[in-house]
Amino acid sequence: MNPLADAALRASVVLLIGLALRAVLRRRSPALRHIVLAAVILAAPVVALVGAFAPGVALPARLVDAPSRAIVAAESAGTGTRTAVATTATVDADAPRPAGGSRAAALIVIWIAGAALSLGWLLAAAIRLRRVVASASPVEDARWRLTLAAVCDDAGLRRPVRLLVSPDAMLLATWGWRRPRVVIPACALGWSDERARSVLAHEVAHVARHDWLLQSIAETLRALLWWNPLAWLACRALRDDSELACDDAVLHAGVGATAYADHLLQIARLVAPGPVPAAAVMRMARVSTLERRIVAMLNPRLDRRLPSRAALLGGAAALALLVLPVAILRAAQPAARQLLEGTVYDTTGAVLPGVAVTLDADAAKVQTTTDRSGRFRFDGVEPGSHVIQVESPGFRALRQSIQLKNDADWNRVVMLQVGELRETIAVSRRRPASITPLTDGSGPTPVRVGGNIRAPRKVENVNPDYPQRLLEAGLQGKVVVEAVVGVDGRVVRTRALTMEAHPDFAKAAVEAVRQWRYEPTLLNGSPIEVVMTVTVDFSLE
Repeated sequence: MNPLADAALRASVVLLIGLALRAVLRRRSPALRHIVLAAVILAAPVVALVGAFAPGVALPARLVDAPSRAIVAAESAGTGTRTAVATTATVDADAPRPAGGSRAAALIVIWIAGAALSLGWLLAAAIRLRRVVASASPVEDARWRLTLAAVCDDAGLRRPVRLLVSPDAMLLATWGWRRPRVVIPACALGWSDERARSVLAHEVAHVARHDWLLQSIAETLRALLWWNPLAWLACRALRDDSELACDDAVLHAGVGATAYADHLLQIARLVAPGPVPAAAVMRMARVSTLERRIVAMLNPRLDRRLPSRAALLGGAAALALLVLPVAILRAAQPAARQLLEGTVYDTTGAVLPGVAVTLDADAAKVQTTTDRSGRFRFDGVEPGSHVIQVESPGFRALRQSIQLKNDADWNRVVMLQVGELRETIAVSRRRPASITPLTDGSGPTPVRVGGNIRAPRKVENVNPDYPQRLLEAGLQGKVVVEAVVGVDGRVVRTRALTMEAHPDFAKAAVEAVRQWRYEPTLLNGSPIEVVMTVTVDFSLE
């Protein structure tokens, strides 16, 4: 899977988990729901990047391929045929290529273009906010400043909060993390003490809870995943829960629910809609959520408790258990199938056409024959361990396990040995009626005790020459030669046992071994023939 698509999928799964947890916690306090959803939104990009680009735990390929294998097995059972894993086919270079790659590239381009537009819209909102702030001035009213100090002290907030008044824009909102700001419209300077306290308690709660920073991260994630409805739902739910949690903070500060609801309605009539998009600030009065907020604050049976430390630790552990598998688990990627090809030679270096070559992969056999140039091909072969069998009349059959892993493994060289002539003759006669023991009449036959052997010692050595054209081609190989040393110490017969080395290597090895000389091998004082195996390794340093 494309890393970008993999990251998007993992982020979507995490967001789905967060929205599901929020639904489970619908009867709990908005503050708890906001913390859980904020943690999920923060975890989504981390999980996406870690899962897409970092090493992880791969699911077994059998589990991933189980549905497709079941379908293939069902189809095979229905037709009474056997399905082969590898197939032989001729690739047409002029055939049109599948459009899957171009479609995926087009989708990625559309995705990036949409993300750029969404991020550009957020940037435009930030610029618009900056212009509004430029025209605002610090609040000099002592009543508002004293109320702000008292509210910050009650909330335990140590960061300084700047209180600004905008003479031109009807904006009541909070933004900023390290240097938080609260802007109020000019008409707010005439509000009552209770309304001023309600407004500041709500906005200071946003600052203490870091709502603007969390909402900005959520808006950025939504811009990147602009096509994903889960990102939109999570972003909106996070904003709704933050407003409800701040409303609960106002009620905890001692403001009556009925009075606060009345203040909220009056403020909404003045400042909604604001001149700055909601994505850039935390606006106190949004008409779209006003009804729900008023119903919630007037309901005395709702849970408004702040989550305890034990609840936060337990929620963090549960969330980690749910999210961690999304980051570390990955489907085992199917191995890329490649073209397996090779050439079949005889011991003289001549190519062998019409040779039957069988590939045994995953209990399915596929057969082909070599062409006029001795070449064979198997298309769509997966990497791994396979068995190849090569047979031709008059030659020894070759059956060998091969490992397809590196690039060089996909081009094979096979050399067939001349077959051995064997004949069995049966001689039979009728069994005699009586058995006569076999003796020569001269008494006991002496038994000759042997085993006294003198190993041969090489007296003349010739080193094999590295074939020049194979050296220039950068090829390597190993040849096993079987030689028979005669009673006079000369090598009387040689043959190459290796069937996978290039014939030129075999020729060079056999030619060298044929010239070796040994002292006669003595067994109990008599010279005998000895069969010798020589391994010649042609390697490049």
